[in-house]
Amino acid sequence: MRRMKMMAKLTSDEHQALHHYILLLVARQVLERDFSYLEQANLKLAHPYLELTKSVLDHISKELKAMKTYLHAHHITIDSRKQEGLFSEYYYRHKGYEGVTRVLNAHLKNQVHDYVTSCFTTFRKPS
Repeated sequence: MRRMKMMAKLTSDEHQALHHYILLLVARQVLERDFSYLEQANLKLAHPYLELTKSVLDHISKELKAMKTYLHAHHITIDSRKQEGLFSEYYYRHKGYEGVTRVLNAHLKNQVHDYVTSCFTTFRKPS
């Protein structure tokens, strides 16, 4: 069992940033796995799918970098993830204190789905 210090209260913006960072991490993991499946699939037109997926992965990586910079500026680090049944727990540190945020896996899956879908439907390749 993990022993924790009292939790430093996150502001609403910090909490949203933490949650968005988690969402981006999961979205990138899912797309990286899907990208490897696409590379191995026997598709006649694989190149457009791979290129679009790679572009979205690049976009997510840039967003992750921005979120990481924000979290670092606010002295927030995510230490680990523990998946337990219906929930995933993310342990974080904030100004010397430790905290945990719990996310319902089904809710996170739906949010990742919506986010990735919006990336694919709004993404335009630069001319």
